[in-house]
Amino acid sequence: MVQHYIKILFRNWLKHRSYMSINILGLSTALLVVILAATFLIDEYSYDRFHSKKASIYRLYKKNIGINDGKITLTTETSGMMGPTMARDYPEVKNFTRVLPWFDETVISNKDKNIFIEHPVFVDSTFFEMFDFKLLKGNPDEALVRPSTIVLTASLATKLFGDKNPIGESVIGLQGQSFEVTGVVEDAPVHSHIQFDALMSWSTTVPDVGPFQYDFMNNWLGQTVFTYVELAPKANPVFLVNKLPEMMQKYFPERAETYILQLQPFTDIYLHSGDLMSYAYVKQGNFNYVKVFGFTALFILIIACVNYININTAKATKRAAEIGMRKVLGANRGQLITQFLGESFVITTFSAWLALLMADLLLPAFNSLVGKQLATASLFQLQLLLALVTIILLVTVMAGLYPAFVLSAFRPTDMIMKSVKSKASGHLPRHALTTIQFGISITLIITTFLVFQQTKFLQNKDLGFDKEHVVVMNINNDIKSKYKSFKQELLNYPDILNVSVCQSTVGSGTFGTTVIPEGQSQTKSVNIFRTDANFIETMGIKMHEGRAFNPMLSSDSSALIINKTFAELLGWKNPLAKTIKFSPDGKPYPVIGVTEDFNFEGLNESKVRPIVMYIHPRNFTNVTLRISGKHTPETIAYMQKLWNQYESRFPFSYYFADSWFDNKYKKEAQLLDTITVLSTLSILLACLGLYGLTAFTIEQRSKEIGIRKVFGASISHLTFLLNRKFIALLVLASILAAPLAYYFIQDWLEDFAYHITIGAAPFGAALVLTLVITLFAVSFQTIKAALMNPITTLRSE
Repeated sequence: MVQHYIKILFRNWLKHRSYMSINILGLSTALLVVILAATFLIDEYSYDRFHSKKASIYRLYKKNIGINDGKITLTTETSGMMGPTMARDYPEVKNFTRVLPWFDETVISNKDKNIFIEHPVFVDSTFFEMFDFKLLKGNPDEALVRPSTIVLTASLATKLFGDKNPIGESVIGLQGQSFEVTGVVEDAPVHSHIQFDALMSWSTTVPDVGPFQYDFMNNWLGQTVFTYVELAPKANPVFLVNKLPEMMQKYFPERAETYILQLQPFTDIYLHSGDLMSYAYVKQGNFNYVKVFGFTALFILIIACVNYININTAKATKRAAEIGMRKVLGANRGQLITQFLGESFVITTFSAWLALLMADLLLPAFNSLVGKQLATASLFQLQLLLALVTIILLVTVMAGLYPAFVLSAFRPTDMIMKSVKSKASGHLPRHALTTIQFGISITLIITTFLVFQQTKFLQNKDLGFDKEHVVVMNINNDIKSKYKSFKQELLNYPDILNVSVCQSTVGSGTFGTTVIPEGQSQTKSVNIFRTDANFIETMGIKMHEGRAFNPMLSSDSSALIINKTFAELLGWKNPLAKTIKFSPDGKPYPVIGVTEDFNFEGLNESKVRPIVMYIHPRNFTNVTLRISGKHTPETIAYMQKLWNQYESRFPFSYYFADSWFDNKYKKEAQLLDTITVLSTLSILLACLGLYGLTAFTIEQRSKEIGIRKVFGASISHLTFLLNRKFIALLVLASILAAPLAYYFIQDWLEDFAYHITIGAAPFGAALVLTLVITLFAVSFQTIKAALMNPITTLRSE
């Protein structure tokens, strides 16, 4: 029996090649998207799953209630005292570790080998107790206990020591400090949000214990530390969070009302931290991207299934005699349903095999699209294969069950006499499915237009300064000590127009504090910019009123410049006559200028904050240069040559401000590329199905078309007659898609500090574009039918 069904299936394939090709092409394309999407989703959800204690580990974060405006921001940084205090005061906390990725890259040296690393990290001695990072050499209980000890990753140890055992050896690390190597750890897995090149003992930073007197890491005031806590068995994290206000009130009462502590499950950190602000590098995914990709893949699969259902039910009359004869010969309904489900299973399985083959071929392009490095083996992992088998069964049922029930329900006599046309057409269900199909496609097209608008808005909006031809260099203490001569030699090069030093610039993060403005009873939170007198000119920041710092005026070293946002927050109509203090008993500093608002952090994270800027020539970490842009490679080469003359240990590194912003919006650009590809596929698949459905409709109405032509119907009239039903369905789909797309995109835009206003243009453009593509898809068939000789048509009937 099975062999007989397979023979019939292949005969139908050969007899209806065009329809079968549409089904297989549609299903295989949709399954290709599903396979790639599933591979991506499995990879994204695999982060941090390798830790055995993952279910009991949480990261502490805080709701920061703004002093100025009461606005709530979520931040991952906590004080260095919170973890130890929680472990001591609350039995629910079994263990803790603090993690502080250092603010800058550094160099680790062994004799004449100097290795530049991006991720030096301070951690507690309990780090290896809580996390399953594999220590290859050394004792995990002792490796990070003593001050000035360091654990190197395996790759770094090899670069520094080759095959030699590094345990007990000394290296020169952060700020020229000597560290003893006490361990070698396996490189941090790709699927870990915590990334590191070297782990330094926390005790190194404790005042009066280690060589670094870092109070800000070991007091309540500094907010720079990631705190992870391991809860005791059966401990309730909600109950623990409810106790934390008591801790704040007891140990840090000045922030008890503004810092509301929360716990984030460890395995949520990678994907669900988009609304958490962080100064430091932490590997982070994008849950919105995951949602868009997952749902879009599902929608495309639905479109392909709709194509299959529509075409199969429409072709019912072509198999009427076959089904009727089977019923006469004794086939019951169950056998017929089994036959059609079996055909659906074979077609879906064959399509899945083609999809896997295409996925393997397209994997490099897909990696480039989504910024991954997925290997071919990821296409054959057990999770994905089980998911694919499940999808095949679901598609078999979804795409095969409805046609099977429709076809098996006809009466044998009607089928043999070919009088099932009206019943088999199934206009209402088919029209509903087509409307859903195009509704999904139009939703994706509208979303694509709006994502494009938002991405261009981010890239083109005025940031309040000139980011073109600005180069940023990170510098160390050796360069600082020789900065004046270093700066002068930079300015001697004709294509370097200006040079400035600063602590905060594009890509470096900012530092916050509180100040007491004149006439105000409460402190105000501001971001501090410590610069030299040339910074405003170098960055091309515009003045709103007053003046910039003048390097010729020594009095400017005791003056302040604020931004427009801060002046408006204070309600100062004449800010140039005002002063600001940094402490209640401190000196009042006069405000000499107000800048236009400028944004160094990106428009996707936060609005412009209140800023206070002052000259502080000793406390800087960056050199900012404005170059002409005429001979950029030669200019960079000169900068590198000069750097090497002044610094032999630290390698020359730099970045362009405009490139930093482009990278900042990389996720939005990836989302735009991905959704553009997926929306294009969706509309093409929908039109492919419509093309097949139109061909069948015309075939069914060929006699009607011939009669109309005999009675004088024009080609344009016949084309409109055949197309109007599809146009009506398209308009209905647009009406249904518009609110759905608006809801999705409005929810996405809320994640941005600055975003576009949704207008009517994308909705109209999506309708017009879909209409044009659809008419192109169906008009070929309808015009061809309208041009046919009616005599030939009527004779065949």
